[in-house]
Order: sequence, then structure tokens, then C-alpha cells
Amino acid sequence: MIAAMRSMPGAGVVVAMLSVAPPGCTNSSPPLPAVCSAPQASSTAAAALVTGDTAFALALYGPVAAAVGADQNFVISPYSVSVTMRMVDVGAAGETDAQMQSVLRLPGNGATVAASSAAVACQDEIDGSSQSNQLLLANALWGQMGTAFEPTFLSVLSTGYDAPLRQVDFAGDPGGATATINQWVSQETQTEIPSLLQPGDLDTATRLALVNAVYFKGAWATAFDPSQTAPLPFTLSDGTQVSVPTMSGVVNLSEGGTQGVASYELPYKGGSLAMDFLLPLQGPLSALESILTPALLSSTLPRPGGGSQTPFSLPKFSFGQRLRLDPVLASMGMPDLFDPEKADLSGVDGASDLYLGAVVQEALVVVDEQGTVAAASTAATGLSSYYAPTPIALSRPFLFLIRDTKNGSILFLGRVEDPRQGS
Repeated sequence: MIAAMRSMPGAGVVVAMLSVAPPGCTNSSPPLPAVCSAPQASSTAAAALVTGDTAFALALYGPVAAAVGADQNFVISPYSVSVTMRMVDVGAAGETDAQMQSVLRLPGNGATVAASSAAVACQDEIDGSSQSNQLLLANALWGQMGTAFEPTFLSVLSTGYDAPLRQVDFAGDPGGATATINQWVSQETQTEIPSLLQPGDLDTATRLALVNAVYFKGAWATAFDPSQTAPLPFTLSDGTQVSVPTMSGVVNLSEGGTQGVASYELPYKGGSLAMDFLLPLQGPLSALESILTPALLSSTLPRPGGGSQTPFSLPKFSFGQRLRLDPVLASMGMPDLFDPEKADLSGVDGASDLYLGAVVQEALVVVDEQGTVAAASTAATGLSSYYAPTPIALSRPFLFLIRDTKNGSILFLGRVEDPRQGS
């Protein structure tokens, strides 16, 4: 059985842990990311994977929002969850594989989409690591020493996902294995997520842990002047008005919207990545959450190249949390993966004794005058004469995304109900 997965928002890392069930790119000046040396799929295949990832991200939002609870901030990295689960799917077969492909909206098995996954990760890292921004994506595979894993499984993870096998002793020293994996996660997220795995997450039955980490540090294309940050009103979903530290300035802002939804895009330096904000024109944020689909998102997001210098006010916010995602994923349509009697991960070790015990993600996001820091780990955004742009202020609950504006890949997704939470 695969024992457990861990996932986190903001900086992201995904870890999947397997346990034994009881009997019964092109050349460029800076060095290319390591994943760019993996076999790369065509742009058409990569685009198909991003389309599926977007559908999965928005499908994941609802169940996670429900699990967190109404009126609570949260952030997740759907990218981190998807990559981690793709790596698990490399070893899945039969109905388990079919359920995973359906829920993750994959155009193929985890093995067949490996080249597409590498192509997307390569572009994301290149796009996100220019103009002094930094985007780091990393995968790791930790296996029980002495355990024989299927050569194809190990080859696909090593070559396609840049996750060669690292050996630890889950059976004899689960505490030591936990410390080793946590040290890797901390390093890959620039110490933002130092303890993804908690005592008891790994045990002597664990045989494999799959981990993904995402770290992003981006500077706004136009920074806010800290001297202009001041307390301004923010209206919560229940109508209560509170005062929150709010950044204000004239920034290069793109606007979009449709079907009663407004959207604003604030670019990071270089313009390859941006943070988008979505909120309903009227009514509570839940009204938008209930109709959030890929089609709505596509029609709502600003069109490329439409930015103009606009007075804009944005609350500062900083929060994160640790989420247990296996119940969410099971409820979305992949229950067999977490069932010791039904899971088919025979592609991992050639046997039928593995299942996934848990998926855990820890994520965080920090938005201030200079830009954004976000990390996550999962384990198993013109000027004309006589034109005065209307000031825009995000003064009520909103959704936010951090995405690659070139390929559409959604790296982080979340909700701000009360900017004071987690500060």
C-alpha cells in the first residue's frame, strides 16, 4: 500500500508515502533548470496537460474550501498536488489508474505524460526565474533501502520527473527518514517549510515517499511605496467592516471580467508570471466560488497586453496552513488509491501490496509592497491624455492565483476572506 502523501500551499511540496499493507528546452545564458534536460513533449501535448491541470485546480478548490471552512483564508498549490499524484500514477494500474487519470484530468497515465510534465516545468521555471524573480520546482523519490522497485517505475521518475531514487530506512528508523525528507523540503523551499512531515506521518510500514516542492519569490513590476501603506476599510463576507493594512499606488494593472465577475492582474517583473484577483461584482464570494470553472476563468482573466497605469489598493496578507488532502482526493473520485484492498500500484514493485495512506500539503503566501513569497510542499499582471483611470481597491473578499501568463499554468490558488488572519 502507499502509506501517505503530504501537500502544502504557497511554497509547495508534495510527498507520497507507500507502506506495506497488512496481510490479506533551448540553450540560454543562465543554466537551464535540471528538468529541461529531460525528454520534452511537443507544445501541443504540454498545452493539453496545462488544460487538464487548470480543470483539476478549479475542481480541487471547492472541496478544499469546504474542508477549511467558510470565512477562512487558505492557499493551496494545485500544481504541487498534481505533480505528486502524477508520480504516484506512474506506478498505478487498472481501475486505480483510471480513477487517478479522471480526477487529475490527465491526458494519459503518469508515465505517458512525463515528457509533457517536464516541458511545462521547464517553461515555468524559466519564466519564473527572470528579472530577479525566483521559481524553484523539485521532485524527490525516497524508497526503503533493500526494497526492489520496478525498473520502469524508477526510470520514468528519474528521467521524466527528475526524481532519482534516494534510499532511507523507513522500517528501522522512521524518525530519521522524516528528518531527512524534511531537510530536503526545507532546502528546496528556502527554509519556508521546515517541517512538512510530522511525527507519525512515516512509520515502519512505509516503503516509498514521493515529494514535490514549489518555491516562488517574485517582485512586482511596479512596487508599492511602503509610505503609502495605511489602514483602510475591508468588508467581510458577513458585512462586518474592519480596518486592515492596505498598499496603494499607481501600478500597471490589467482588468477583465464577465458574468458578474471582476478580475485584475498584477504582473511580476518581466511579465511572465502574475497574480490575478477575482471577486464578484455583487454578493458574497461564495457566489463566485459556486460557479468557478475553466470556461469562466478563461473568459474572466484579463487579455494579454491590456495593462494600464491605474491607482490600485491591495491589502497586505500573509498566511499558510497544512492540509490533509487524501479525503478530498478520494471524494473527488479516486477512492481505490487509498483502499488497501483495492489499490493497484503494481507498477511500483510488481506486487499488489501498496496503497496510498495520506496526502499532505503545507503552503504559505506572503504579499507585501515588494512582491510575493509563496511556497508549498506535497508528500505521496498605457496612459492617454485627459484620461484619469478609476481607482480600484480590493476592499472585500477575493480569490487569487499565481500563474504563468505564457502557458497558463496555475502554481498557487487561494482565498482571502480576512486579510488579518495569519498576520
